[in-house]
Formats: sequence, structure tokens, C-alpha cells
Amino acid sequence: MSKNLSDIREEIDSIDNQVHDLFMRRADLVSSVSAAKKLAGLQIVHPAREAKLIRRLLDRHSGVLPRSTIVRIWRELISSVSLLQTGLSVVVSSSSYWDIAKNYFGSETPMSNVSSAENALDEVRGNGVYFAVMPWTKSGEDAPWWASLVDENNDLSIVCALPYGGDISNDSKKALVVSKIDFMSSDNDISFIGVSLNNNINRDIIINNAKDAGFEMVNIFSNKSDNMYLLEVKGFVDSSSDKMLALCKYLDGNFLYCGVIGGYPVITI
Repeated sequence: MSKNLSDIREEIDSIDNQVHDLFMRRADLVSSVSAAKKLAGLQIVHPAREAKLIRRLLDRHSGVLPRSTIVRIWRELISSVSLLQTGLSVVVSSSSYWDIAKNYFGSETPMSNVSSAENALDEVRGNGVYFAVMPWTKSGEDAPWWASLVDENNDLSIVCALPYGGDISNDSKKALVVSKIDFMSSDNDISFIGVSLNNNINRDIIINNAKDAGFEMVNIFSNKSDNMYLLEVKGFVDSSSDKMLALCKYLDGNFLYCGVIGGYPVITI
């Protein structure tokens, strides 16, 4: 005999209690991990680890519950403990990115708007803010914000792309997240390589040099004077890797800087 409505509601109430108990237990465990990391001076927030977690859940997911809901629930769980309890904060360089930033960092994480991309970077560099949500780059800008990362003294990295789990290739309001934490491998990543040249070199030469070094290009961006490039390539890249050494060799002394300035994990819903 099929269950009546009252029995179904009673079962849902029981499941809700179990889920709530597990959420509270999970929060206690994560809080303990965060406290231990802070005491040991370890990196508290780990976007690569979080990306692996989300992918694992999506791989095992089935049924009518939308996959996007799984991402939203766990992003809220991650942010409400590991970010909020450790006093981390976020600045957004434009109000147009507020919603996608809130979806990623959660409803409880302190966030504020600033007047420009440059001010957002300054907040992270010197005022204790942990993350800055920055505009996606485009070619031909007179002074792109990412140019300040293309420097051997830079202490910031691109660590994530927003909307998290969205179609980064097509979304008109996509953004990048910058922080002082390291960009680390999540096993499925896109990397950014910054190149500063001591003279103008045709972008086709840069693209060919990158391909010859073994990189699979996604996109390439340049500043207005074409003496600085941002290469978007598939895979996690380390500055000391053989591919990076090969790229520097192909550039044949024509660069002032050539290095990885971050990237983002690929999350596909």
C-alpha cells in the first residue's frame, strides 16, 4: 500500500533532522580543521581542495535535485565555516559582480564594493582583505589590472573564476578571484601565464611560441601597447615546469618577466 501524505511528511521531517545533525557535525569538524591550520600557520582556504570536493559530489549525484543546487549548498557550507569563522572578507571591484560573488562566497561572508579594480587589489595587498573579485580581462586595455601581477615582486594570484560552475566561455558577467593564497592544482585547471616584453612582438609569435613549448591555448590577452600578454592555457602550470622553461627559451631573451600568475579550477555542472 502506498504511503499517505501524513506518512510522507513525517519521513521528510525525519530526514531533515538527520541532514541538520550532519550539517552541524560537519561544521564542528571543519571548524576544528580551520583552527588547527591557523595555529600551524597553514593556508586556511583551499580552492583546489574545494573544487575536488564539489566534483566528487557531482560525480555521485543522481535524481531530480538539480546539480546547481548541490554546488550552491556546499559552497554555502564551505563559506559559512571556513571563511566566516576565520575572519576572511571579500571586496568586489564592481557591483555587477555582486550576485555571482555572493553565490560563491556565501550569504554570511563579509563583502563590500570598492570603486575600481585597482582599489580592490590594494585592499588585498595592504588592508587585510582576503579575496578580490575582479573583471574578466579583455585585450587592448590601456592599463589592465592584471598587469600589476606580471612582476617578479607580485604577491597575488588568480585563484578562481566566477560564476562557479557556470559557462565561463559564454557568460557576459564572468569574473576572476584574486588572493594572496597560492594557486594549486585541482586536477582539472586553467592557468594564466603573464609575459612582459622588452619590445613589441606580434601576438601570433607569442601564440606559436606557447604552442611550441607544449601549451594548449584557450585565449590570449594583451594591453594596448602590446608589450604585455596574458596567456590562458589548459592544465595546471608551475613556473618551474619544463613547459615554462621552454616558453622562456623560445622568447629568446625578449621578455622582462615570464611566469604563472594563477588560474582557476574547472567546474562543470
